[in-house]
Amino acid sequence: MEPCANCGHPFESPFCPACGQKRHKPGIRFGEVVHELFGTLTHAEGPFPKTILSFLRSPGKLTHAFVAGKRKAFVPPVRYFLFGIGYYYLMRFLLHWDPVESAAVTTGTEAATSGLLQVNQWMSKHVNLLLPLLIVILASLDRLLFPRTTLTWTERVVHYFFAVGTYLLVATTLLPLTVLSPAIVFVNFFVIIGILVWSAISLHHRNAWSVVKAVLMVPVGFWVYVVISTILVALMLHVPLSEVFVRPGQ
Repeated sequence: MEPCANCGHPFESPFCPACGQKRHKPGIRFGEVVHELFGTLTHAEGPFPKTILSFLRSPGKLTHAFVAGKRKAFVPPVRYFLFGIGYYYLMRFLLHWDPVESAAVTTGTEAATSGLLQVNQWMSKHVNLLLPLLIVILASLDRLLFPRTTLTWTERVVHYFFAVGTYLLVATTLLPLTVLSPAIVFVNFFVIIGILVWSAISLHHRNAWSVVKAVLMVPVGFWVYVVISTILVALMLHVPLSEVFVRPGQ
């Protein structure tokens, strides 16, 4: 019997009876990495394609099923969100795309003040640290505007992890079009808002009043997220708020 490479328990079967790890030969081969990648995308802890399609069809149904205990069928929300973040940064790297430069080209504006530019560049490079704030804001507004829904605040946070993860995956897939035509960045923005609005509508009873609240909640939540993030980053970088919020000449 050979000891388990993970816990040291001696065993002869393919899997260690103590910790459950599969017996592996020493070293890591390229085929294992490829297998792990495709296994993660298609099967591990719930296939990504099924999670994405289920969310796009009915975000509320997916969240309610996940909260009710149907966990193996879907990717866990935080992992799903982190995969979206990783996919976004990978595409940015491959396309050599910078959102700050793209926005300047699209709007035809001159370079921003040094302070505002510094803040925007930091936010662009560290969006992974800021997006959880958007999730918290959306979950909080959702709890405030839809108090009759039985979901707790934490369960709504889970829902918006799925929502933001989905918008990252969809919007990032559209990035090559943005590189070809920077004006498409506006389309991408409406795709993001549309996915978040649809996720809010689907989570609750679909009546006219719920739709109105969801349509108002998402843009307001996004605006609050941008303002709070900008203030926090400016304070962290010691950039005067006057350079961030006051246009030159005012």
